[in-house]
Amino acid sequence: MIQSKRLLWADSLKGWLMILVVFGHAMQSVMPDGCFHNHLWNMIYSFHMPAFMAVSGYFACRVHRYGGGKSLCSRRFLQLMMPYVAWSATKYGISGDYTLIRVVNMVLYPDTSFWFLWVLFFINLIFIFSQWLASKLNIDELVMIALSSLLLLGIMVGMEIRMFGFQFIAYYFVFYTMGYCIHLFPRLQIGNGVVLGPLLICWTLLAWSWNMHELPMWIPAIPHIASSLLQYAYRGVTALLAILFLLGMAPKFLNAACRLNGFLCEIGMVSLGYYTCHITINGWVVYGVRKLLPTGSDAVIVGLSFVLCLFLTFCIVEGLKKNKITAKVLLGKL
Repeated sequence: MIQSKRLLWADSLKGWLMILVVFGHAMQSVMPDGCFHNHLWNMIYSFHMPAFMAVSGYFACRVHRYGGGKSLCSRRFLQLMMPYVAWSATKYGISGDYTLIRVVNMVLYPDTSFWFLWVLFFINLIFIFSQWLASKLNIDELVMIALSSLLLLGIMVGMEIRMFGFQFIAYYFVFYTMGYCIHLFPRLQIGNGVVLGPLLICWTLLAWSWNMHELPMWIPAIPHIASSLLQYAYRGVTALLAILFLLGMAPKFLNAACRLNGFLCEIGMVSLGYYTCHITINGWVVYGVRKLLPTGSDAVIVGLSFVLCLFLTFCIVEGLKKNKITAKVLLGKL
């Protein structure tokens, strides 16, 4: 059942986003090289993880403003890092690759594992520290949060640190903060259809040319400006437009008390479990579908893998929810 104290539209939005995550990973597994030149895949990836971070920041606004720093850090560790370690160990155990380097990479390069949990945890730590420092210096918390974000972005672009997930922490900190601010200042949550329409059009135009590893061909090189900076700026603006549209649209259209919305809310409330579980089984599912349909087209393999992976993930997560220990350790439900 849907919990009345939660935001129906926000959980439903997380449900939709999680379905896109599962679909995107199915596409990536079936056509690992071709996906980067697939418009549908690029459009999904242009916004779905930034939007997840923004929704996380939106949810966390009240908690961050009224929760204790130390207790909140401990709670976030149990909610995020404990499942990260548990699922990483599970994936390691069933992989058959028991090399030490694989274990080391879980820490040095969390993007090879369940990077979202790792990144969200450290974003929370930096956010809490920024708020604590702002209170000690007697300045507005948003000033300190903005300075923290600028520092992270400066280090990311200037030094291009690729270890410990730093580039993801710096980049997604912006969207977490954005969600926080939209909740803090309701006027930023645009609900006017006259504005939402142009936002959707602008995002569509930018997302059509979006690419994870390169700038669109129509953007020329600018002297004395690093191409990585232009790329992050392009990706950031594209995601920002999508987030403004989604957080403005969702309260209007995702608050319905219907079965579909209820199902999406259930996914949204345990999105951590769907995220970790589907990543763990996705490769096996795609392998199995390919074995069953060796001559099937990529579109058919993607479609079947997506449906089967989503169904199996649903069954596994529902089972994990029924036990207090597995719900706590693997789903982050305290």
